[in-house]
Amino acid sequence: MNVTPVSDSTPRALSIVFTGHAVPPRHMWVRSEYAGELAVLSTWVTALLPWSVTVLRPRDTQLQFTLVVIRYAYFYLQFLLNLTFPEQDTLLWLHEVPGFVSAGVEPAAWAAVAGGALFTLPLGLSVAYYAAEERVEALPVDPVRLLGGLLGACALVYSASFALLWQNKAGLAIPVGVLFMWVFAALLLTVDRD
Repeated sequence: MNVTPVSDSTPRALSIVFTGHAVPPRHMWVRSEYAGELAVLSTWVTALLPWSVTVLRPRDTQLQFTLVVIRYAYFYLQFLLNLTFPEQDTLLWLHEVPGFVSAGVEPAAWAAVAGGALFTLPLGLSVAYYAAEERVEALPVDPVRLLGGLLGACALVYSASFALLWQNKAGLAIPVGVLFMWVFAALLLTVDRD
């Protein structure tokens, strides 16, 4: 299967035809003039995705139930299936989580709180970038690279939280948003900025 560019007039992201050769290093995923839009969109997509989804089915108890926890940057959604409580909280704000979870999972909850606090930086920067692109572009730091670095830092903190969840065997956990954060951070840090 070869990979060669079609023509110089075709957008780079769409300019690859599978022909068996490796992509030349000068071809990037996005053109430099769209790097700002990619940075803003990447941050917003990351904000909309849960950073982790966990499904827990306890086996060592008489009760048969399933707990589904969907973790977003600023809140958790949890659903208890096959079992009901009179005052069951479905929505937990991030600051409530450390006091709600078991002692074994509390360090993971505190790492998630740190991740949520840190995620406020790229989210705020992306809103400023969208609202006042020229002013943000005039900063002494490249906003695309800065957003990439901030998303990478968030991915690192959320990866630590996920590792603590995994270590405590808190159900089947899938790091949905964490994977996207790593990919977006890598794209933003390596995008062509002519």
